[in-house]
Amino acid sequence: MGNREHLDLLLGDVDEWNQWRAANPRVRPDLRNANLFSANLTLADLSKAKLSGANLVLANLKGADLRSADLSKANLVGARLIGADLANSKLNGADIRTAEDLTQEQLNATHGDKNTILPEGLKRPRRWK
Repeated sequence: MGNREHLDLLLGDVDEWNQWRAANPRVRPDLRNANLFSANLTLADLSKAKLSGANLVLANLKGADLRSADLSKANLVGARLIGADLANSKLNGADIRTAEDLTQEQLNATHGDKNTILPEGLKRPRRWK
């Protein structure tokens, strides 16, 4: 489990979370293995967050900033990703097979590997190992 204070703040109020992120730009949120099942994380600043192993099943990540986030082995089944910025995020071993509104363009901006489970119709980017 990551940092419980980070998790509680995020789940408490996304606006407060974003204010905290703005006031603490050097902190890399530790949300490893966090249970974010069905969480409403619309517009959340999760850039550079450690989200490896997180349960993001059915999470609403609409417009979320996930730039350079570590989503390795995260479960994003049914997660809503419309407008999410995934640039340089790490998806190694993540399950995104039924992530909603994920585009090829978003996927092309990420890093992943042969263990990343992709949605039907999207192709493994060339930049992936």
